Amino acid sequence: MTTQFTDSQVNRLITALRHGQGLDVAAAELGLELREVWAGARTDTRLTIALAGRDPDAAEEKTRIAHASFLRLLALGVTPTRAELIALFISTVPQTRAA
Repeated sequence: MTTQFTDSQVNRLITALRHGQGLDVAAAELGLELREVWAGARTDTRLTIALAGRDPDAAEEKTRIAHASFLRLLALGVTPTRAELIALFISTVPQTRAA
């Protein structure tokens, strides 16, 4: 089962990482185990980017995210034309998460 974080948890974790706090300390302060963070990163793009040591809210990450979405769709067997349409739609619709 994949851990689903609230927006608040993800934002607090990313903020802690931006300020140089160690991942283990930041996760512990939120009451999370590292394995939960790793599991959550599989489905949360912003968290994955932060764990890679980059700022997920930086402008250059939008291009990287769109490209990764496109490649993921191709890997799942979607035709390139349809993958382009889906990736374009994904990049223009605000992502929401259940709290």
